[in-house]
Amino acid sequence: MPLKRMIALLVVLFSLLPSLVMSLFAYRVAAGQAEERVSVQVSQTAQHVNSELNMVINEASRLINYSSSYTISNFLSSSTPEARYENAKALGELFSIIRQTQSSNSYILDMSVIGINGRCFSERNGYFNLERPFESYEDFQTVVSLPRTVHVQGSAQSLRGQPWEDNALTVSAAVFKISTNEVCGLLRVSVSKDFIVDILKNAKPSPGGQTLVMDGSGVDLFPSQGGVRLSSGTVRHILEDGTSGTIKSNQALVVYTELPSTGWTIVSVAPTSEVFSSVYQLRASTVLMVLVSILLIVAVNILLSSYIAHPISQLKSLMRSATSGNLDVEIPEIHGQVEIEEVYRSFAALLRETKNLLARIVEEQKNLKKAELTALQSQINPHFLYNTLDSAVWAAESNKNEEAVDLIASLSDFYRLSLRSGMDVIPFETEVNHVSCYLHIMQMRYQDILSYHVDVAPETLRAHFPKIILQPIVENAIYHGIKNRRYRRGETGHVEVRARKIPENLLEITVSDTGIGMSPEALAALSRKIDEGVLRSGQSYGLINVNMRLRLMFGEGYTLTLRSQEGCGTQVIIRVPLTEEDNGL
Repeated sequence: MPLKRMIALLVVLFSLLPSLVMSLFAYRVAAGQAEERVSVQVSQTAQHVNSELNMVINEASRLINYSSSYTISNFLSSSTPEARYENAKALGELFSIIRQTQSSNSYILDMSVIGINGRCFSERNGYFNLERPFESYEDFQTVVSLPRTVHVQGSAQSLRGQPWEDNALTVSAAVFKISTNEVCGLLRVSVSKDFIVDILKNAKPSPGGQTLVMDGSGVDLFPSQGGVRLSSGTVRHILEDGTSGTIKSNQALVVYTELPSTGWTIVSVAPTSEVFSSVYQLRASTVLMVLVSILLIVAVNILLSSYIAHPISQLKSLMRSATSGNLDVEIPEIHGQVEIEEVYRSFAALLRETKNLLARIVEEQKNLKKAELTALQSQINPHFLYNTLDSAVWAAESNKNEEAVDLIASLSDFYRLSLRSGMDVIPFETEVNHVSCYLHIMQMRYQDILSYHVDVAPETLRAHFPKIILQPIVENAIYHGIKNRRYRRGETGHVEVRARKIPENLLEITVSDTGIGMSPEALAALSRKIDEGVLRSGQSYGLINVNMRLRLMFGEGYTLTLRSQEGCGTQVIIRVPLTEEDNGL
């Protein structure tokens, strides 16, 4: 047998087997990657629905904050028909103001105040009395039994027999008498189920899939879709797990996650035939590619000759040098086989494109960092506007005109400083004035339990500093420290903000309170949550957000430090570079 034919035969034999193995391996890897990618897509769908539901529930919960309004308390405490009429009228005006500010949230169907004495006022139904005793309503008793909790209920007990009442979920909280702090009723916000159904319809993970919401007993709260049905075993597994996860079967891919604020579970279901159709196509393409490769190997190797070995070896050496990090390797000109020349030219073009891509990635990372900082700052948004306005109205009605003017002026300064020229980085003096306005407003609202002191060294005032950093920390100190501690008569909680320049040209800011403090275990848990940097609604949301923004602007070494002693208070410390030069953010 001629040597050339023998070489060609050996090359075919030794090329065919590795090609088959590599093709099968490539298929398995590609199939696994496709499955993982589809799982991520379905998980993102569930996360999107989770975010949308949280937005709806949080918006309704924000309206629940009005349960502490004097207008609502006065209505429930009315003892004469004349007083009830006047207070009901005032309550209607309050609902009208709330509705004007919430005009874009059409999913809020109704706001109702329900008294233990049976007297009620509803945005839609006006003034009316319960048809049966308050104690006979199971939903109401659930709220009263845990009066300090906001309750989300998937189905509402009808109060007036209106059709819309059967198509609503409710968010409720207890209302307390101002004088005795006893439960005197509840405030209930009704949310349209149709709005939730539309969210679920628009969040299908695939054309034949569906996304649903189950309560703790496995009941579909918003049934309106077809698609794949969950088996009883799948539902039982989801309820027993109770958190989040993925279930794969021959029929469907199921991704579920718990909605912490309600205890409900969001479930996204996608038929296997749809989500893995690309994998099936990949399998057919792989088989076809293997067959074509076999034919090409046989045809090409018959035409191979030894004189192409040198340029190929040289190209291999160049590739090895490039893969080790030397992207500036020089590609020589090759003359000979057209295919080899094309490979060299393609490799040179690939190296140029790789270098350009790396340069673009560096620039995009810089832009991404700026975008993340801006997005995080937009999430810091004061939540005490309506309570402050209520306090100003109450002061005006009590003929405390100077106090009312002071409150409105401080509130105006607070928002002016918050929105100053749309800048993200401001002089530290402006940040100090901003938090001072906030403390002044809160001290006027809670003067019986709150005092404060701001002590800032003059040499720190011109430092550049990200805005709205101190206010969330002070807010956390007041609401989760000062307000949760019982003080003796004549004693008040105290918040102190201090800023100093320390060695190594650092700005050190300390926010201290004399609130309830934390146990070592609670402090450690809170510190872990802040370090993880996962934004979720709750007590530590503001601190996590501030920590993330400091890390983005100044680097990993510049974050929050917490110290706390149970029963004595908490201290939050910030250390960042002190500079008066613009850092480009």
